[in-house]
Amino acid sequence: MNLIKWTPRSSLLRPFGIDSWADETDRFFDSFARWPVHPSRFHDADWLPSFDVVEKEKEHEVRVEAPGMKKSDFHVAAKDGVLTISGEKKDEESKNGDRYSYRESRYGRFSRSFRLPDEATEKNIKANYKDGVLTVSLPRSKPLKAKEIEVEIS
Repeated sequence: MNLIKWTPRSSLLRPFGIDSWADETDRFFDSFARWPVHPSRFHDADWLPSFDVVEKEKEHEVRVEAPGMKKSDFHVAAKDGVLTISGEKKDEESKNGDRYSYRESRYGRFSRSFRLPDEATEKNIKANYKDGVLTVSLPRSKPLKAKEIEVEIS
């Protein structure tokens, strides 16, 4: 699989206009996922839930922690080698005139895109939402086979 780093030229895709910050963020996510995060993750988002990418033998799995959302609040699409997960967590309306004195809960729209690795296929993508976690499964076109290379010590 060949990975090519995509560097956007638009300042909209680089928050705070700092190239080094965006590069460091890409390197951080690349070290875990081993496939680059598409920079459109910053566009049109009020907040961003936690995303995990897991490599399994027969599939890649993207997990989104979004408690308090319903499965109808999500939109998952794959096109031209890019997986996009978006959604909206709606603000709870206060009942009986209650007001928040302190609030850490986040709400609003989010969108995150990932460039798919070569061995992932857009066909047969499945998504499941259970206990506040959206799990998107992307089957591999070929199962992962571990190779061992003997290294001669001189």
